[in-house]
Amino acid sequence: MDQKKYSWRNFFQLIISAKPANWIIFCALIASVITTVAGLVVPLFTKNLIDGFSIASLDIKMVALIVLAFILQAITNGFSIFLLNYMGQKVVATIRERLWRKIVHLPVSYFDNTKTGEMVSRMVNDTVVVKELIADHLPQFVTGIISVVGAVIILFFMDWKMTLIILVAVPITALVVAPLGQKMFKISKGLQNETADFTGSISQTLSEARLVKASNAETRETEAGHKGINRLFGFGIREAKVVAVLGPLIFFVVMGVIVGIIGYGGIRVSAGTMTTGTLIAFLLYLFQIIVPVTSFATFFAQLQKAKGATERIADILNEAEEDFDAGKKVDVSGKTIRATDISFSYNEGEPILKDVSFDTKPGEVIAFAGPSGGGKSTLFAILERFYQPKTGEILVGDIPLSEISINSWRSQIGYVSQESAMLSGTIRDNLCYGLDREINEE
Repeated sequence: MDQKKYSWRNFFQLIISAKPANWIIFCALIASVITTVAGLVVPLFTKNLIDGFSIASLDIKMVALIVLAFILQAITNGFSIFLLNYMGQKVVATIRERLWRKIVHLPVSYFDNTKTGEMVSRMVNDTVVVKELIADHLPQFVTGIISVVGAVIILFFMDWKMTLIILVAVPITALVVAPLGQKMFKISKGLQNETADFTGSISQTLSEARLVKASNAETRETEAGHKGINRLFGFGIREAKVVAVLGPLIFFVVMGVIVGIIGYGGIRVSAGTMTTGTLIAFLLYLFQIIVPVTSFATFFAQLQKAKGATERIADILNEAEEDFDAGKKVDVSGKTIRATDISFSYNEGEPILKDVSFDTKPGEVIAFAGPSGGGKSTLFAILERFYQPKTGEILVGDIPLSEISINSWRSQIGYVSQESAMLSGTIRDNLCYGLDREINEE
């Protein structure tokens, strides 16, 4: 997929297509609002407590309200985080189910051109990136944004001049963070692709361990693995550089704002235009803004990584899959199979089969003889409907094979390849693999 074509709209459409439950989102947002409100009233109570503070006039009711606000904030915050995490896990599980169903139903030609390890990487590694975004970073972002908005509104009512000092830092930080975020997307995209290629290469090498040993290719594979590891290391270093800039940058801005607020507030308190309680409350609200804002940089970096990860997931989901049920359901027993002028090539200009014709009658035993690479396995792959012939036609009785549903056709034929695959499980499991009916062992 072209990078220009994969936009944020595509990214969010993929997430929304997982159909997150609306009631979970609603309840989580309500809990987040309650959490924010409970947190926002604490500095107001603190302000009143400090401005009128003395041991003799200590307001027990005020202290109790502060404690109650803390308890309510903790409970609703935990509830909100759990619901948003649940939603995130559910969304990612749905994406994984869609991706797995798509992979299983893709045609054989797709697997010929794609490494198995690469698909495994998309299924596992890329979806983990999305899971971390939705389940871990999104809850913090949602609760944080509500807290920031609420705190800023209260601060404007308390002292709009001091609030402006905070807001001045926002556009300055955004101008620097935005290009870094775009760079993170490019690095993440490259990292995910390189991870998929590396996974595919080592999976292939490990699956052919006997060939590696028999060919004395250990040194060659060691060097190939070393190059792949170094490429991954390079992407990791580039990603670390971006993160290393983002973190200190946000910290620098935050500390500058804190120092500015304390200095300006101290002058106002000395001049008698601001009470000590108001300054303390202002600083408490400032920390309610700082803590979420410092996590926003991490969230947006993860958002860029998730966008890069979902690009290849979307590529797989957009692939055309085999339609197993399209066509006729035909009982093929006792019917003649007739092939006429079958031609086929995997690559243009490199024919494997050319004008092959044959008839098979019920009960006949037919042998196809020829050298290795002559097209015998390809011919059976065409009969299995793994591929469509470039020219020619295959008839089952009087019905073209292409008009019979794949499900109906494959359920009535058996194929034992030269190297039969064995799946994990018992011999019975392997013998009955794919059968949709009960087998009588007697």
